[in-house]
Amino acid sequence: MLPFGPQRVNIGVRAYAPVMDKRLYDAFWGTSLRATTALHRVVHKVSGGRIWRRFPGGGVIVWVTTLGRKSGEWRTNPLLSVQVDGDWIITGSNAGQAKVPGWVFNAREHSEGYVLIDDQAWSCRFVEVEGDDRDALYQRLIDIWKSYEMYAENAGRYIPVFRIALGDSIAKAAIPS
Repeated sequence: MLPFGPQRVNIGVRAYAPVMDKRLYDAFWGTSLRATTALHRVVHKVSGGRIWRRFPGGGVIVWVTTLGRKSGEWRTNPLLSVQVDGDWIITGSNAGQAKVPGWVFNAREHSEGYVLIDDQAWSCRFVEVEGDDRDALYQRLIDIWKSYEMYAENAGRYIPVFRIALGDSIAKAAIPS
């Protein structure tokens, strides 16, 4: 039996895609996301952060560093973002998987962290946004990466949105690893 049903859904880019079984969707996108993140880490390290700073559509890759709520260790993740009113906006979409990404729990538990944007580092505060403001900011993310619309349709959960409020500019070496 194929994992695709007979119906098709609009994925928001004037195209239609077959509906995929949720377990298969999570397995496919989870594997793709892990592979892309691992590749992004290697490219970032080898290029000194000079390559893959931008996404098609205008999105900027930011590297957020959060303190692990269970481990107490600092964790760094590359995330697609958009700048709105001086703050950077990120989301815990996890490519539309049912599982909330770990950095979201870390940011909720410890709102203070670090961010690297275009080779400049800052201390920062992660502020979860809710209600109409959250919806408007999520739409801004959709505007730069149409797949966020598909992620919202497939996640089967609330997708959190955060503002990164920049603090002091710091040396890159000051970001814990």
